[in-house]
Amino acid sequence: MGSTHYHAEQCSAAGCDKNALTGAARCWEHLDDHGAFVASLDPQRLAGAWLVGVDLSGADLKGANLAGARLSGATLVSAELVEADLRRAFLDGADLRGANLFGANLEFAVLGGTDVSEAIFRGADLRRANLVGARGHHADFSDTDLYYARPGNADFEGANFSGANIMRTIFRRANLKDAILTGTTGAANFENANLEGARR
Repeated sequence: MGSTHYHAEQCSAAGCDKNALTGAARCWEHLDDHGAFVASLDPQRLAGAWLVGVDLSGADLKGANLAGARLSGATLVSAELVEADLRRAFLDGADLRGANLFGANLEFAVLGGTDVSEAIFRGADLRRANLVGARGHHADFSDTDLYYARPGNADFEGANFSGANIMRTIFRRANLKDAILTGTTGAANFENANLEGARR
């Protein structure tokens, strides 16, 4: 398998100090054929994979096993991640705008600084997920489980949290302007959050 999240190998390109992608000898920047690499990925064999910086825009990853994968800085715009296993995955700094994560499992996932604007998380498991500093304008978090999730300092203007479990969710200093919070259950921490125009 080559590089994994826990046993990364160095990119073979001269002078490069980045790690090689899983299934390749080089990092994303130094790959000769991006398309061929993406086409070679087996969605069911990506647990723990090292996929830093990859461009998987529009990729069909429904039901993919990405548990523990390192996708830091990856581009997943409009990707299909329905019911994907992303437990403990690193998606920090990734671009998930418009991605479909309906029913996905993101327990303990790291999405700090990630852009999830207009992404769909409906029915997803986000328990204990790190969403600090994430951007999610008009994202759909309806019916999600956000138990003890940490979206502090996040920008969720216009996001939909209707029916979500927000027990112990830490929205400290988050922007929830015009967000929909109707039908949520549990007591969350809204310390210094912007709730202007939010529906509760």
